[in-house]
Amino acid sequence: MIQFLGLLKNPLTKLIAEKTIGAVSHKLKKDAIIREKEIQNAQNIDLQSLKSSDNSLKDEWLVIVFSLIFVAHFVPPLQEAMLRGWEILELASDYFWIIILTIVGGSFGSSGITKFLKKKK
Repeated sequence: MIQFLGLLKNPLTKLIAEKTIGAVSHKLKKDAIIREKEIQNAQNIDLQSLKSSDNSLKDEWLVIVFSLIFVAHFVPPLQEAMLRGWEILELASDYFWIIILTIVGGSFGSSGITKFLKKKK
């Protein structure tokens, strides 16, 4: 036991103990800061999703419009008009399609559009 107490008085042992305690306390502080930042980021994401849900009505309208266009292809009185519409759209400029893709991509997320375009190539 006396040897152990003598070991604690040794300057080298004190230095190693201080460095070890310092490293552990630094790690604990660092982990606490990381945890706090993660909580802040989670709160920011929640706030952003709440703000973006204010504009979610446009998403519903786009879904309704595209669904009506899809369904109209199967309604016999509308089929002739749908066919004529596609013939007209064949003449549409590339800029028109870029605008449509931008609108849909902005609403539903551009990652979905880029995945679709990559599959098409």
